[in-house]
Amino acid sequence: YPGWVEQNPDDWYTAFAQTTRRVMAEAGITADQIALVGLVAVTHNTVLLDHQDRPLRPCILTFDQRSSEQCHQITARWGNQVQRQARNSVTPLWTWPQLLWVKDNEPEVWSRVKRILFQKDYVRHRLAPGYVTDSIDAAGTLLFDPVAEVWLPDFYGDLGLSDGALPRIAQPTEVVSTVSQQGAADTGLAPGTPVIAGTTDTVAEVFGSGLLQPGQGMVKLASVGRLAVVNPTPIDDPRILNYRHVIDGLWYPGSGTKSAATVPRWLRDNLWQQPSFAEMDAAAAQISPGSEGLLFHPHLLGEWAPHWDDRLRANFIGATMRHSQAHFTRAALEGVAFALRDAVEGLAEIGLTYREYRLIGGGSKSQLWSQIVCDVLGEALLLPVEQDAAFGAALITGVAAGFFDLDPASIQPLVKIERRLEPNTRRHAIYNDLFEIYREADRQLSTIAHQLAEFERR
Repeated sequence: YPGWVEQNPDDWYTAFAQTTRRVMAEAGITADQIALVGLVAVTHNTVLLDHQDRPLRPCILTFDQRSSEQCHQITARWGNQVQRQARNSVTPLWTWPQLLWVKDNEPEVWSRVKRILFQKDYVRHRLAPGYVTDSIDAAGTLLFDPVAEVWLPDFYGDLGLSDGALPRIAQPTEVVSTVSQQGAADTGLAPGTPVIAGTTDTVAEVFGSGLLQPGQGMVKLASVGRLAVVNPTPIDDPRILNYRHVIDGLWYPGSGTKSAATVPRWLRDNLWQQPSFAEMDAAAAQISPGSEGLLFHPHLLGEWAPHWDDRLRANFIGATMRHSQAHFTRAALEGVAFALRDAVEGLAEIGLTYREYRLIGGGSKSQLWSQIVCDVLGEALLLPVEQDAAFGAALITGVAAGFFDLDPASIQPLVKIERRLEPNTRRHAIYNDLFEIYREADRQLSTIAHQLAEFERR
């Protein structure tokens, strides 16, 4: 169905078990050398379990758009109380409207829900049984107060969920269980190995990239394009996504664009017919900045900041006979960078300031794309050597094991910067002009995008 994005939760565990065995074998590590296990995964991805702990349906993922009507229902019923208590506004990104969609549209499934867990928690539960989540993942539901760190009974009660359906809250570094005999057989880990609660992938990336002080900012080129600035408090604004940091007393509020690294992947699969990303980059690098007047809006899955509109649609504008595959590729990379700038300027309007940005995510491995983002933003970007969530997860697990302290002085020396990108003045001027056209075209085309979205759903 249009706008639906789902995965089978058991596939996650199978992949985790296979990967764990492979990593241990390749690294030459034996199970008795592992002191502690920590997991991180994408937030907002909720697993509905029956009384035998079996998933009742595929997991509705972060990108899914089906719950727009449920967002309207929640907003009509609760108004700005959700923003006040959950510190975030109601969109299809969050768990509450996704659960309400299941309740409204799959009542037989909903009637059999015994418990809910989130992505990393389900995998951990298969490995080391225990109904536990961390406070950062819980905040991705809108059913949780991230300041008081408690579930909100008015909100989860509105869904008909009981206290027992919700996981216990733990801190990310807390040991919550041990590897079971079955988990050991599946993964090659030793039975009895302690397992911590873990946390979300993005906060692990924030931590592992050295974003440990207020004013440090992140630009993330992953499946989604995320922006965040470390801050001592959440930001009370419906345009902002508020999440707690691993370090107590810090948050990383921000926003982002819904399609980033998904864009070159989509181009590769549909326009280039499966070449390497390096080949696509090499072709795009031959095209001048601005792609000779070809412009792209990357709203393949609707859009987050600054529009928060799941009915927006992607488009290329300005195509002529001279435009080639390479032009379309460069325009697409530039379009994502423009979407990030749109979100950055939204943060500035709110007053969320930064003193440096670090560029992370799989897309940052492209030197061309990284420089395009740098030139479009007009800001220097620092690229950490290690920026994957796995590195942050290792640091968090190391803290839990007592190898490091959970403070900037202990962690910052472990984070190395690979290089610093500086914006090119000439290219930045070109992109400034094109960015104004990008924004105006977005405004002009929004009505048509809505009409096409309605046509698509017929």
